[in-house]
Amino acid sequence: MKIRKINVKKPVAKLPSSRKIIRKMKENYLRQKSVPRRDIDPTNITSNQSFFLFSGKGGYPGYVPPGAQKPGEGGEGEPTKEIVAIKEAGIDITIPKSPTLLESPMSSEEKDMLKNIKLMYPLIPSKPKKNEKVFAYARIRWDQKMNSLVYQVVEPYIAPEDYKSVEAVKRELEEKLDVDFFKLGEIKAKELVMEEVGRIIASMHIDRSKRETLSYYIQRDIIGLGRIEPLMRDHDIEDISCDGQGIPIYIYHRNPMLGSMITNIMFRDSDELDSFVMKLAQKCSKSLSVAEPLVDGALPDGSRVQATLGTDIARRGSNFTVRKFTAMPLTPVHMLEYGTLDSTQMAYLWLAIENRKSVLISGGTATGKTSLLNALSLFIKPSLKIVSIEDTPELRLPHPHWIPEVARTPVSISEKAGEVSLFDLLKESLRQRPDYIIVGEVRGKETYVLFQQIATGHAGLATIHAASLPQLIDRLTTPPISLPPTLLENIDIILFLTQVKIKDKYVRRMNEIIEIKGMKGDRPATEAIFKWKPVQDVFEPVGKSVLMENISNMLGFTEKSIRDELTVRKSILEWMRERKIYDYRDVARIINGYYSDPDRIINLVQGM
Repeated sequence: MKIRKINVKKPVAKLPSSRKIIRKMKENYLRQKSVPRRDIDPTNITSNQSFFLFSGKGGYPGYVPPGAQKPGEGGEGEPTKEIVAIKEAGIDITIPKSPTLLESPMSSEEKDMLKNIKLMYPLIPSKPKKNEKVFAYARIRWDQKMNSLVYQVVEPYIAPEDYKSVEAVKRELEEKLDVDFFKLGEIKAKELVMEEVGRIIASMHIDRSKRETLSYYIQRDIIGLGRIEPLMRDHDIEDISCDGQGIPIYIYHRNPMLGSMITNIMFRDSDELDSFVMKLAQKCSKSLSVAEPLVDGALPDGSRVQATLGTDIARRGSNFTVRKFTAMPLTPVHMLEYGTLDSTQMAYLWLAIENRKSVLISGGTATGKTSLLNALSLFIKPSLKIVSIEDTPELRLPHPHWIPEVARTPVSISEKAGEVSLFDLLKESLRQRPDYIIVGEVRGKETYVLFQQIATGHAGLATIHAASLPQLIDRLTTPPISLPPTLLENIDIILFLTQVKIKDKYVRRMNEIIEIKGMKGDRPATEAIFKWKPVQDVFEPVGKSVLMENISNMLGFTEKSIRDELTVRKSILEWMRERKIYDYRDVARIINGYYSDPDRIINLVQGM
């Protein structure tokens, strides 16, 4: 059957565009610019970095960025929510009344308006309570000289002589406290450090007005990750990258509107950077030396670290990249909001995954493969057993019957002792009898095991690096993967993601969705179902879906019944988008509620 463009009878209210949002924010700013800021004291919170000079107090009066809470307001920084309870369906979801809007690609006019916007939100703590002091802010603004957005970490000012006191306290702490703060836990470690810091500072006769600031820097450097600790606290940052000594650190923001930004943080001294890279390796329980200058590991919070010690192989000095663990993963609703897919495509994938079809997500670097993998995993029925296998723990699923497994790298690169590879984990998963196998990325001999498991009746979800179908087939059939061509037909759907530049910003789009119908010689016979039209920036159904016909025959549905089912699911997805239901747990409750009691969810969507 050919999947037509589905038009929902009950139109969904359109969201205000980012242009309207930015214009309204600017009008509020112009109207209130004479009103002094009460939540930010520039004399109290200033940067100890001088790489960039930021004028003004920053931010719009009354504007709080996503997940942030203005100091002095109290609470946990969450938007006001109403509870929609569906006891019969076993659902208890939270729907924001005043949700945070996600940004969309900007036009040139919106870009010009963005140049006048200064965003500021707290990092440490990220959700300050009433009268709680904020020690670190994030400030995002447009830098005229660089002609780009800049991410600045704003911390309390500390004089050079006071920083000497900080170093003295840190040395004494390191001598007297022989504990592993990561194993001890943040709360207990903080209590222990604060108790000892108070005693040391009192003995040093330091001015009481400076003790809070000194304590902050001591905790940041001893318990946390030093200069990058504020960046680690920003949940919207994907990657933190240091390219060497004297080079500003770059971050990559989860919001595609912001993307890659330079920061005001850098390691000016090679000894300091080398020491920090050694500390990162220790946090990952790895060894690092001149003989073995490379480290690939994971921090206790799940963030992945790749670090190189500054030797003859690193010409610009030590460097590192931190891929942060995603506390709140993206959902199908995020994908719709960002325009990665449309609701017709998402409804099609929902029906396919519910019926245990195998999907391979393909694309180049930074196209959002893992984010989409997590989003699609929410469509798996909660009663099914899931085994996920990853290099880095990035998946977050609400399913109760989920076994997450992570590959373990060897203690050192020269020796393989202690290594547990994706191949090892996939082989063992055969004995766990999973209904769905999810692999973060296939790139070696583990691919053969995955395709064999799919051939024996297990459903699979996985990602792979390949930008097009010819590249994908070559990648799968040549070393190091070397799959027999006959195994390729076991995949039901292949998704091709791409990253393109639209309206001065890079965005992610589903370039093509194809089905594998069988084999034609040694090549798979495929049918394109959806294609992205870049000029209009729309997704068009282009082919006849054999997969939907198979599902229809399996369930005893007519073609009209399948179309109606897709329409209903499209309506549910658009309703969640309209109501700003972004939390992956709430999205899963709606999806699972539809599985257990579809009439209840349909009535909820229709407002009955």
